[in-house]
Amino acid sequence: MLIIVLLVVLILALLYARRVWHRRHAMNNMRQYTSRVTAQVVNAALGQLQDGTTQWHEAHLPLTPIAHTRDWGQKAIMVYEFAATGESLNNTGQAKAELQAAIDQAAHKMGIVSAAVGLSPFAVVDVWQRAQEKHFSVAFQINQSTIEYVQDITRAAEEDALKEKK
Repeated sequence: MLIIVLLVVLILALLYARRVWHRRHAMNNMRQYTSRVTAQVVNAALGQLQDGTTQWHEAHLPLTPIAHTRDWGQKAIMVYEFAATGESLNNTGQAKAELQAAIDQAAHKMGIVSAAVGLSPFAVVDVWQRAQEKHFSVAFQINQSTIEYVQDITRAAEEDALKEKK
């Protein structure tokens, strides 16, 4: 009887380990795919911005993501950080809007659509200056976890802006 119970426990443990491995493997594949697509769209957008009078002049294209956010709680989110060289940002709000518009246009040209109706497939989450580099985070809104993350970050930024006005 004890052997049967141990066998059942062992089989359940193996099935659970297999499930966890498959989930981790699928998430890694999804991250690789979204990282590659996000980089393509970001580089196409930055290429468009090279001709205009924007804050996004970059001599070292193509850029590759330097970091990505792994997990938010138990959920995988697809947010990638990029760093660009060049002139310092004068106005991060304007720079964010310029980059968002260019990314939306590049995604549209590439035929990339959002996972949710009414949302852009990509969201510029943050833009900041660190030393001589412009850093920015771009979310590929391909799953519900990423969409919720972007909504939470946007809500927190709006609350911070209201507190600063007071």
